Amino acid sequence: MNNTEFEFFIKGKLAENGLNLTKLAEMLGTSHSNVSQRLKRGSFSSLELYHIADLLGYDIEWIKRK
Repeated sequence: MNNTEFEFFIKGKLAENGLNLTKLAEMLGTSHSNVSQRLKRGSFSSLELYHIADLLGYDIEWIKRK
């Protein structure tokens, strides 16, 4: 998944939950522009992604490829 695909994936998950980047930024205690720029660059740490998934009610699973 490239940065653009990741950005659209996260925005899609936000939309599915009736949220937007501004609300996510509030939930993370940061600014809209910070979240937007980090999303475009794909610069969230794995811990931050787990936190975002948790805030949205998702679990991240590691599944062994066949």
